[in-house]
Amino acid sequence: MKAFARLLDQLAFTPARNAKLTLLRDYMGSAPDPDRGWALASLTGALTFETAKPGFIRKAAEARLDPLLFSLSYDFVGDLAETVALVWPAKPGANREPDLSEVVESLRLASRREVQQLLERWLDALDTTGRWALLKLLTGGLRVGVSARLAKQALAALGDVPVSDIEEVWHSQAPPYGDLFAWLEKRSDRPSPDAPG
Repeated sequence: MKAFARLLDQLAFTPARNAKLTLLRDYMGSAPDPDRGWALASLTGALTFETAKPGFIRKAAEARLDPLLFSLSYDFVGDLAETVALVWPAKPGANREPDLSEVVESLRLASRREVQQLLERWLDALDTTGRWALLKLLTGGLRVGVSARLAKQALAALGDVPVSDIEEVWHSQAPPYGDLFAWLEKRSDRPSPDAPG
């Protein structure tokens, strides 16, 4: 989760398109599977969680913070994820920081009742940037200046292939994009544009 949080933080504060491409390419080239695939899915809008909604973030914050303090902080900051990341009073002795794939897989399988418990446990284990990234991942509102097209261009740069080749197979691929990364790293043949991946 730490590498993903660092990526989001750097992307949010990097205005130049080519610098964003470099950040994305470097992350995709160094992050392990399936973390990089889940990161790609979140950046391109292909990752959603049925049972995890922004209301859980508010409930978790109101359970841990004074409701008036939280309300005033949220009013001042204006962004739910940023507010909670900044004011979250972590409990000492929290569990280890989760991996991105652990967060994604847990949220995909969790019931509505389990989401808030998972969320609180992870928020306790993460630093401010990690909490912000977790909450942005959960809500799907990354807003770090990366379009799906830019992410595909970074993949093309990673694999030294034309972006049109990425576009041709993209619709047949599914997160966490194992076949796509294997092809880009020359470990397998190009995925078929017809077969779901």
